[in-house]
Amino acid sequence: MAPAEDTPADQHIAGTLCTPRGTRATTVQLLVHGGTYDRDYWSVRARTGSPTYVESATRAGHATLAFDRLGTGASSAPHSSRFTETTHEWVTLQLIRALRDRGYRKVVLVGHSFGATVARMVAVKHPDAVDGLILTGEGAPPNLTAFEEMFHLYMPAGQHPLLAWRRLDDGYLALRTGAKTDWFYDRRTTEPHVMLRDELTTEPSVYPTDPAYGDISLNGRIRVPVLVVVGQNDRLICGGQGADCSTPAALKAAAAPLYGPQARLETLLIPATGHSLNMHRTAPAWYAYAQDWTKRRVYGGR
Repeated sequence: MAPAEDTPADQHIAGTLCTPRGTRATTVQLLVHGGTYDRDYWSVRARTGSPTYVESATRAGHATLAFDRLGTGASSAPHSSRFTETTHEWVTLQLIRALRDRGYRKVVLVGHSFGATVARMVAVKHPDAVDGLILTGEGAPPNLTAFEEMFHLYMPAGQHPLLAWRRLDDGYLALRTGAKTDWFYDRRTTEPHVMLRDELTTEPSVYPTDPAYGDISLNGRIRVPVLVVVGQNDRLICGGQGADCSTPAALKAAAAPLYGPQARLETLLIPATGHSLNMHRTAPAWYAYAQDWTKRRVYGGR
């Protein structure tokens, strides 16, 4: 993959394509993980016996491609100077085109947190690229004060005790150990071993330096159906100058002004859940809704 337009395609993107049994899917969900994660976010089992997101999607008849964003997981990690403000979008767009070339007629971008921001920007700038957006932990007005507070908990990945072995330059950032537990969870609905594993498998990332990246005022340009999923106790979205998450109707009222009629916006509020929705025991509720939404809004009901 190329990290930017008009640059060599010399980077490797690792991913896992899963398809439903017994049928050929014509819709694929491209899964874009957020900061501090890699593609395993979509394969987490929040408790023994519960489905993963990938399992829920394939059981519903949709293919999935979960990939490690450039600089994370098993994907290439070039020097941060090779990243542009649009690198993550450009890599995602190349993957969409590759999926189209494999015969998938419908492509739904499913993003978490920063991955959802990337998904939004792909839909804004390349309106014909995708057929639907599922935005989790994102897509509603953010609590900017909380984001600014959490930003101070990031450090150069080369100085992080769990990541120093990768020898990444200082353009790669990582969240300090312990911060995920404080910021991303509702502990009432999370297994302790899930939180511990999350802290011990943190990932670095290179983020756009433009503070206006992902400006929500651009959402009015989105021309495909949108589903926004938020945990009711998501500190990065709910409260302050962010969204009112007190009720499902309040969340819908907060998010609706950001989108035009073509988005046919639906919102889903998940009670007793923090920012990293997939890590909570409540996750299967949003998984099921997302698959039904994909059939209704994107796949024509099949």
